[in-house]
Amino acid sequence: MQSYYQMTALEKWTEDLYQRIGVRQPADISIEYIAERLNIWVHYLDVRSKSIEASAGMYSMFIDNRLPPELQRLEFLHELCHLLRHAGKHTLMPEQFTQAQEDESERFILYAAMPYSMISARTLPELREDAVAEIAGVFQVPVELALQRIDQIQRRIFQGQLMAVMERNEDRKLIHRHIR
Repeated sequence: MQSYYQMTALEKWTEDLYQRIGVRQPADISIEYIAERLNIWVHYLDVRSKSIEASAGMYSMFIDNRLPPELQRLEFLHELCHLLRHAGKHTLMPEQFTQAQEDESERFILYAAMPYSMISARTLPELREDAVAEIAGVFQVPVELALQRIDQIQRRIFQGQLMAVMERNEDRKLIHRHIR
């Protein structure tokens, strides 16, 4: 089944980033571990989470200290995407462009909090609810987020299977044309 799974460009980029900075297991997906490897100064304040690049390669992130630790980590991942993939002042950008960056940062959370390489290395329970509960526990994410990721993976596997069937059908048509 895994052979049918196709990563998106953002997901592949995230997996490559983790490979480069040595994130190899769920325990490595922590604010401290990632921030240290990417030289990000993290400050916990009574403000909405945000990130800034003070100068080339010098990053600071402000994480809302009013949030519980598991949500702080998700905020960190959201802001990490902005730091590493989005440049410019959001106040000067068209609303659609800003929204596209926000959407990408939300997708990044799924890939960064629950990387496919780590999920696929596990033997998950057959029952969907059990698999979701295990992913939520192992990756320390809310159940709703784990459900979203499991559903996404299942859709991509199904899509890969459909594509494989369509390719086989096209190959058969080509063979039949040459035989006649």
